[in-house]
Amino acid sequence: MKLFQNIPLLPTKLNRPQQPSYHIPREHLMAGMSKALSCKVTFVTSPPGFGKTTLVGEWLLHGSVPVAWVSLDQGENDMLRFWTYVIAAFHRLYPALGHKSLSLLRTISFSAEEMIDWLLHDLFDIRHDVLLVLDDYHVIDSQEIHSQVAYFLDRMPPHVHLILLSRKQPPIAVGKLRARGQLCEIGLKDLRFSPDEMKAFWLKQTGDTPSEAVMQLLTERTEGWAAGVQLAVLTHLSGHPQALNDFKGNHRYVVDYLMEEVFDHMPDRVRSFLVKTSVAERMNAGLCSALIGRDVQVDELQDMEKANLFVIPLDAERHWYRYHHLFASFLRSKLEGAEASGLHRAACEWFAEQGFTAEAVEHALSAAAYGRAAGLILQSAPEMLKRRELATLHRWLLQLPSAVRERPEMLMIQVWTELLLGRKEQTEVHIHTLHRALQLPAHALTPQLIGVREDLKVVRCFQAMLAGDFPLCYSLLQQMCEEESLPDLQDVPMLFSMGVEMNAGSLPLIRSYYGFRGRIKQAKRYHRLYGSFIDKHGFHDYPFTAYQRAALSEVCYEQNRLDEALRWADDAVRLARLNRVMGAYVPAEIVRSKITRDREGAESALAILREAMAYVNAEDLPGSRWHDLLYAYYIRCRLEVGITEDTGPWMAAASWGKRNEMIGDQDDELLTFIRVLMAGGDIREALLWCAKLMRKAQSSGSIMTEIEVRLCLAQIHHWLDEPHTSLLQLHKALCLGEQEGYLRIFAGKELSALLTRYAEVRRSKYMPDIQSDGVSLSYLQSIVSIAQEGHAEERQSASSVHTLTPREREVLQLMAEGLSNKAIAERLVLSEGTVKLHLHRIYSKLQVNGRVQAVQKANESKI
Repeated sequence: MKLFQNIPLLPTKLNRPQQPSYHIPREHLMAGMSKALSCKVTFVTSPPGFGKTTLVGEWLLHGSVPVAWVSLDQGENDMLRFWTYVIAAFHRLYPALGHKSLSLLRTISFSAEEMIDWLLHDLFDIRHDVLLVLDDYHVIDSQEIHSQVAYFLDRMPPHVHLILLSRKQPPIAVGKLRARGQLCEIGLKDLRFSPDEMKAFWLKQTGDTPSEAVMQLLTERTEGWAAGVQLAVLTHLSGHPQALNDFKGNHRYVVDYLMEEVFDHMPDRVRSFLVKTSVAERMNAGLCSALIGRDVQVDELQDMEKANLFVIPLDAERHWYRYHHLFASFLRSKLEGAEASGLHRAACEWFAEQGFTAEAVEHALSAAAYGRAAGLILQSAPEMLKRRELATLHRWLLQLPSAVRERPEMLMIQVWTELLLGRKEQTEVHIHTLHRALQLPAHALTPQLIGVREDLKVVRCFQAMLAGDFPLCYSLLQQMCEEESLPDLQDVPMLFSMGVEMNAGSLPLIRSYYGFRGRIKQAKRYHRLYGSFIDKHGFHDYPFTAYQRAALSEVCYEQNRLDEALRWADDAVRLARLNRVMGAYVPAEIVRSKITRDREGAESALAILREAMAYVNAEDLPGSRWHDLLYAYYIRCRLEVGITEDTGPWMAAASWGKRNEMIGDQDDELLTFIRVLMAGGDIREALLWCAKLMRKAQSSGSIMTEIEVRLCLAQIHHWLDEPHTSLLQLHKALCLGEQEGYLRIFAGKELSALLTRYAEVRRSKYMPDIQSDGVSLSYLQSIVSIAQEGHAEERQSASSVHTLTPREREVLQLMAEGLSNKAIAERLVLSEGTVKLHLHRIYSKLQVNGRVQAVQKANESKI
């Protein structure tokens, strides 16, 4: 799975469990499980040892429905890990699935609901039933994950079915699903072995039919508990057939009693092997060798599986195994404290050598080897912060003694973790603690402490940006710029090694929080200061510099400083390729294409976009959100010169079109969608989406999006012969534009006539409501001048006839035949309003003022 090549996944967690050798068919349960395909969710719940996983595994073997399987453990209480495994399980089945949702998980700021929406969007494209099985769901105690699973379940397409295997009822509200018959439940009473099943199991294991007395004892003592029946078989085979008869308790105590019976009759070598290897959640021959101090061969594990000693294979190759949870707990109870610690230390070193750092940390913590755990955490923290495995990192830190956890370098990790988790109060407490710890004389500051001090400055600046405290942001950045020198980068643990994705999928970059939600004056000030910091300390080749360059290129472009914008964009592209950061690469390439379009024409701009899409496909895989963002702008660029051939498939594939809702920060793509609707004459739909996007822009404070939506509305109302509404929308857009210094956002030939009309109305004072808080005339003059420049091909060609769409050519033909607007509407099955819209667009493209001039120009062009 190339998509996950840089993400440490355990493939065994995605494998369907292998059927145990002692398995017996349970036909009566197959019918119950088959209801899973007609329900949204299935709960299979019981205490351990009743065969939940075996049952579901058997049912899946008899079916042909694709299955995405995840075996959960405690580590999946980390939201990032949980959803990474879920996405990976689906991606195994459908390689085109999960690109956008996974890439969102790797950004520094994202919405969990947005990530899930993208996953659901991909699942809606599947046209057949598919199952998602989450085994051992009881280990999830994160209310955040329970809420997200409920969100996922509520919005799942009808052909996706969720199966949860758990020791207890999952804390997910399913009352409505139960009432609608959309919940399948298999519980303890269903999973108990019947007398016939116990007899069949006994016969298969011993080769003998159990006597009536044995059957009665099995029924009384085990109450149909599969694990108890298996233990009874093992005690019988170990030469102690009276064990069940001697046992007087109930099934809750059978496990300890019978396991002791089985264990006591094993050879010393086997008992030692089992106890020492029980510290591991999963094991192979190599790990077992490290734990017991001798070479272990794979066939030893396979022999234990064949002997039914509760050893469960985790892959088809029988390379990795684990003990049944009940057996593992029993074996661990045999370990003394010191011996257990030594075994956990050995497991820690083996996992660390193999590159399984997370498991190494868990064993170091279990061994109370806190210094070793801290070292491993410090080593892995940058990558974990980059992958946003925050809950796991936070859990590890809290398990360290305060003396270790409050070392400055460890506390710095905790600050980053809690900042990104959104725990503001705790972050502030740790920052104050760090400040106190760093109040040392200069000679007492080690390189590591100096690095932490510099990291702390950066985290405070980043914290201020996230909080929207722009004055503090500038102040802190100014202080950083005034620093005379910085330590070697290798001594700054987080800032330069984390390399997180700063862009959660926003285009332009300055539309997002990194550009202060389109407040380009503030963005300009911040990124100029940031540039001074970078230049002063020589940080020219780092990932964060690519974002700074890309943001400045967008600011300069909007302020019409095109040469400067191009220089920043070129440098951003270079750095983004060097560091493989798509969130800076894509915005910079779009700036380059815009400048090229304005100077050389659409075809040169489209060539840049095609090359960028090819690069993204090679580096980030096709189907990622970055490719889609580029393709949306490619569509818009073609649309601006009247090329609409590609719009149909793109519109059909749009996520919001399928589910009639927006997913996260898709403002740029949705603005392209609205423009395509406008070009096709679908005004009603365009107005609906403008209203939705306007509400979102105003609620999130996105100035850039609000300006662009108002410009679309201005054009639409102009085409609908509603001049007052049109000019009022343009006026509001201009007010916002002047407030922030936008210029290029108003460029374009179609706006030119509208801006000219607005200027005329301003001079005549015809509309009082655009005079009271009017746009300055100097700003308006600058805007009109830019809008009238046009694109290169418009300057080079005397005619724009070639940009007419097929529908516009039909309208022009009927107009030339002398048909009225009403007659054209009837002939083409359109509304009169849509015909009017097409006429306005024809006049605009042909640069004429009415029907007669339009027909004359069309004749001259030999249409």
